Amino acid sequence: MDDAYRDIGRLYLALLSPEQVRGDRLGDDAMNRWMLDVPPGAAVLDACCGIGNDVLALHRGGPTVGKGGPWTAYGSDLSEGLLEAARAMTSDHGLSGDRFRCSSFADLASIPEWRRKFDVVIAAHAIYTAPDGIGQGSYDDYLTTSLHGMKAVLKTGGYLLTNTRDWEALYAAGFLSATVENRHDGEAFRCRYDWKPGPTPHSLHLATLTFERENSDERSTSTVRFIGRGVEDMQRLFQSAGFRVARTGRSGSAADPFISFMLESDA
Repeated sequence: MDDAYRDIGRLYLALLSPEQVRGDRLGDDAMNRWMLDVPPGAAVLDACCGIGNDVLALHRGGPTVGKGGPWTAYGSDLSEGLLEAARAMTSDHGLSGDRFRCSSFADLASIPEWRRKFDVVIAAHAIYTAPDGIGQGSYDDYLTTSLHGMKAVLKTGGYLLTNTRDWEALYAAGFLSATVENRHDGEAFRCRYDWKPGPTPHSLHLATLTFERENSDERSTSTVRFIGRGVEDMQRLFQSAGFRVARTGRSGSAADPFISFMLESDA
């Protein structure tokens, strides 16, 4: 499976606020609220952990959000490069490197020591991306297999927290190009999204992400593939994979809106 972020390195910071890098909060506002209902010490896996900022937030209990946690945090990701950064980010806070594994969503089911281990699995800003070779016709099967992999590491009655872009809203707005900027240690990191949308909201969309650091030649470009699905389609796929939709919420911004889901795992 491909790794769209293999060459980005620290430029990934463009996508994260200083609060997120410090581990003060999760990146999805609805998930921040929902985690307040999860008992401290619960085992939580971030199944697309990137550089580890959400793992750090779970470990610290999301201190700026409310009186939650701390939780027993683990991380997995498809990118070995991002996992290396995640281990480095979290090691100073007492998390050992063996809390992290390189895995796709589907392959989580092949990690014996993680089977039925977690009270909560988080998959934020990821399940709507499509690896090379996955298209409009094969995405539903890919997502179902991914959901089964995450379900395999959840305890019965555990929760999967996930989200998807609001594709209808993006389509109606015309998929406008946008630049995200975040400052870290006095430096500005930027990521520009340039969209090549499909013919309908529920089709294949491409986005070229151009990362750069201010006053530097450091620059990287990556093309990410997305498959659009509506809320009803997503709920149908969740239910067919053995999940009950417990809550929904809104997150993101007006320019980049998201729909978040809390899914309960059936027996």
